[in-house]
Amino acid sequence: MKKLFLLLIIALPLACNVGQKQNTGATRIFTDMAGRRIEIPAQVKSVFAGRHPIHALYAFDTANVVNRVFNYTETEKRYLKKSFYEGKPYALENADEEIMHLKPDIVLYAETITPSVVEEMNALQERLQVPVVLLDNNFLNYKSTLTCLGDLLGKPEKAAELVDFVERYVDPILEKSKTIPEEAKKRIYYAEGMNGLKTDPSGSLHSLLIDVVGGCNVAKTEVLPGKGMTNVSAEQIYTWQPEIILVWSGNFDGMDSYREIHSSPVWGNLEAVKSGKVYQVPWRPFGWIDRPPGLNRLIGIIWLSYILYPEVYQIGDLKPIVQEFFLKFYHYEMSDEEAAELINPHPPLSFLQ
Repeated sequence: MKKLFLLLIIALPLACNVGQKQNTGATRIFTDMAGRRIEIPAQVKSVFAGRHPIHALYAFDTANVVNRVFNYTETEKRYLKKSFYEGKPYALENADEEIMHLKPDIVLYAETITPSVVEEMNALQERLQVPVVLLDNNFLNYKSTLTCLGDLLGKPEKAAELVDFVERYVDPILEKSKTIPEEAKKRIYYAEGMNGLKTDPSGSLHSLLIDVVGGCNVAKTEVLPGKGMTNVSAEQIYTWQPEIILVWSGNFDGMDSYREIHSSPVWGNLEAVKSGKVYQVPWRPFGWIDRPPGLNRLIGIIWLSYILYPEVYQIGDLKPIVQEFFLKFYHYEMSDEEAAELINPHPPLSFLQ
């Protein structure tokens, strides 16, 4: 029976039932991306969102989310509408009492769709007595996810606009990545944490974009569930000998890991450091290749392709693409100077002084 259920899940087109007829009352039946038929309000006006879908939700509506899942710094808030975070309580998944107190029209999650996740969502809905909608968080299915979310919120035109961005900028990268031969793949270490001695290996949700653009993730560690970030030693990194180091220091302006890698003698003899191939991953207003592993990765894959294989992807001038992304997904009109500041992958060493 369990195998049959799994086959049914796999066979689903991973798209919701777009254009379903509304009931005569104030509700309608909506089919989410797990194939679950749910009775929801005819017009969804308030949403409790999990970590993964909250930024996709923001692309459609800056005000209808009732909770906050991140604490934003002042520099991150610069790119966000106040209606998105002001007056919103910090409430995460599995906060049953908080969800019921906020009285949202629906609860929205985006996860890798498996039978166990479907069971969890069904149980949550039963406890809350609030419709729980499940989206697919697979990066490769984002066009279907955006289309589904547009139908859920009654904004199919906005969904089409966002899907168009994916088709024009992301789909070509996915195709070209298949042309990179194994022997030509660049060896990459993903430095996380406050000193760069945490990482996520190939196969992790958090390092997915390295795999997707055709990089070779050098970390040979176990894939940790949840937030990931395996502790590693400097000796291991020297053994792996990465050509390139991608740095994520948390969403902090201090860029601790970047400073550590450039100033500590522990890192100084790595070829990637000596050759200047250490790149700070942009993080405003959200991490561009991870943290969270959500819609923010759409601009991240473009940036990463531009950094790793300019001759393969031929992105050209990145600034107008970043400006278009921020306008369409974050509702922010960005200047050339702001775009240059955000995408600069390699701050000058004078920054460290």
